[in-house]
Amino acid sequence: MRNATNMTKIRTTARRAGSCVGVSTICLLAAMSVARAQTASGSESTTGPYILRDTTSQAPSSQTSAAATLYGALPATGATPPSGSANLDDAASSTEVAADPVEPDTQDVTGTIESPSQLSQADQDYADSLGPQNTRVGTVDGLPLETGSDDTTVPGFMLGTLTLRPTLSERIVRESVSYGAETTNRTYSETTLSGTLQSDWSRHQLAIDGTATWEENISGTGTESPDAYLNAILRLDLINDVTATLGAGYSYSQESRTDPNAIAGATAQAGIHELRASTGLQKDLGLLRGTTSLELTRRIYGDATLADGSTVSGSDRDTVGAELTARIGYVVSPALIPFLEASVGRERYDQRIDSTGAERSSTTYGVRAGAEINLGEKLSGELGAGYVLRALDDASLKDISGLTLDGKLNWSPLRGTNVMMGLASTVESATTAGDSGAVVYEFNTGLTQQIHSAVVARLGATAGYRDYTSGSSRSNQRSYGASAGLTWSINRYLDLEADASYERTKEPGTTDEKTTRIALGLKLRR
Repeated sequence: MRNATNMTKIRTTARRAGSCVGVSTICLLAAMSVARAQTASGSESTTGPYILRDTTSQAPSSQTSAAATLYGALPATGATPPSGSANLDDAASSTEVAADPVEPDTQDVTGTIESPSQLSQADQDYADSLGPQNTRVGTVDGLPLETGSDDTTVPGFMLGTLTLRPTLSERIVRESVSYGAETTNRTYSETTLSGTLQSDWSRHQLAIDGTATWEENISGTGTESPDAYLNAILRLDLINDVTATLGAGYSYSQESRTDPNAIAGATAQAGIHELRASTGLQKDLGLLRGTTSLELTRRIYGDATLADGSTVSGSDRDTVGAELTARIGYVVSPALIPFLEASVGRERYDQRIDSTGAERSSTTYGVRAGAEINLGEKLSGELGAGYVLRALDDASLKDISGLTLDGKLNWSPLRGTNVMMGLASTVESATTAGDSGAVVYEFNTGLTQQIHSAVVARLGATAGYRDYTSGSSRSNQRSYGASAGLTWSINRYLDLEADASYERTKEPGTTDEKTTRIALGLKLRR
């Protein structure tokens, strides 16, 4: 009986113990489920050293995902666990993930570059590295560039798809010229009509510009020297990044009495008419830029008037010429394009043998190396150096040769301050018996400073050097000059201008010439 009672107590105790064990097991399983849920939902850190791998299909960390997308080593989303990983409670894990799916914060896209909002930081950095690394930078304060009183600020006249901007200038000039011991003074009016005509087309471009100046003596004595020019350029945008250029032009000027080919004792030197026509092609070949052009030139010389009223014909100086130029440039960056250039030209005189008995027709060869510079408003232009050789047909005349310097630079060290520098080298034929000619170097520079919103000050300087061939009967000639002026923009259409200039030409063995001018005038733009 006692044994039966004891057995009953043992069974009751065992049942109570089993209940406790069951409750404990349920609590332990519940705690593990909560831990898995927290891990899957991202509420707990997963970067510790004791994380169990492959318990969920959670996306990799952003750094690993970015590297995987960038280098293609790992898939960005939907990664499959390695087959060799130890999985604990796979069925429970699958159920938990399905019940609580996890979306990664960044959707990495492989194979294409999409908008920045859909890229990881590493992909954005890589995409940026493929783009231009030296793009242009705007102004520090973000303000638009000021155009000042330039002609392009006026509206002009609309002629269909063309815009005409004419300018009329009228000045009163006081001039004093000293030629050796002789000094002449005069006051004259100078009227200048100029203008530009530009197209506004979606493709192609037409630009025409010209000017004409007429002088009329008011008092005193002196030579009236009119001049004019007209240039037209048509740019055609063809297929396959090919650009064609067609050009035409005309100019008229009068020789100065300090010119080596001037007629001694003439009261009015010969007028020079020049007609030009050109064509060219430009093609971009990746980083290479090829350009070729052909220019035709026709020069016609008028008669010089002597003191007794007679004239001296200049028809034996009339010429026709052609020059072919080829250039290849390498685009280091949008700001710098070095280039190599070669040219060959032929000049033929209408009269094969001139009045001195010489055959002055010639062939000219030239090479040049330089660079195109474009740093925006700070610095732009082109500069080159080379060598030129002109071989004359007459064996008794020496060839003309020498170094060349050509180019033009615009520099703006400060806003409102602009500096311009120009270099030019030309080969000039002679008309004196036994002389071949010279290489002429010209340099000019100008400084403009805006001292007020409506007032601009100007300074300028020029220099010239005429280098004759060895054995010439003439010595090398030098010239230089300086100028200063002010421009007051009364309004966008009307300017008041004041100028002063000085020029001097020196050559050993000949008479020096000094010229001083003071001018005041108005310029009307539309």
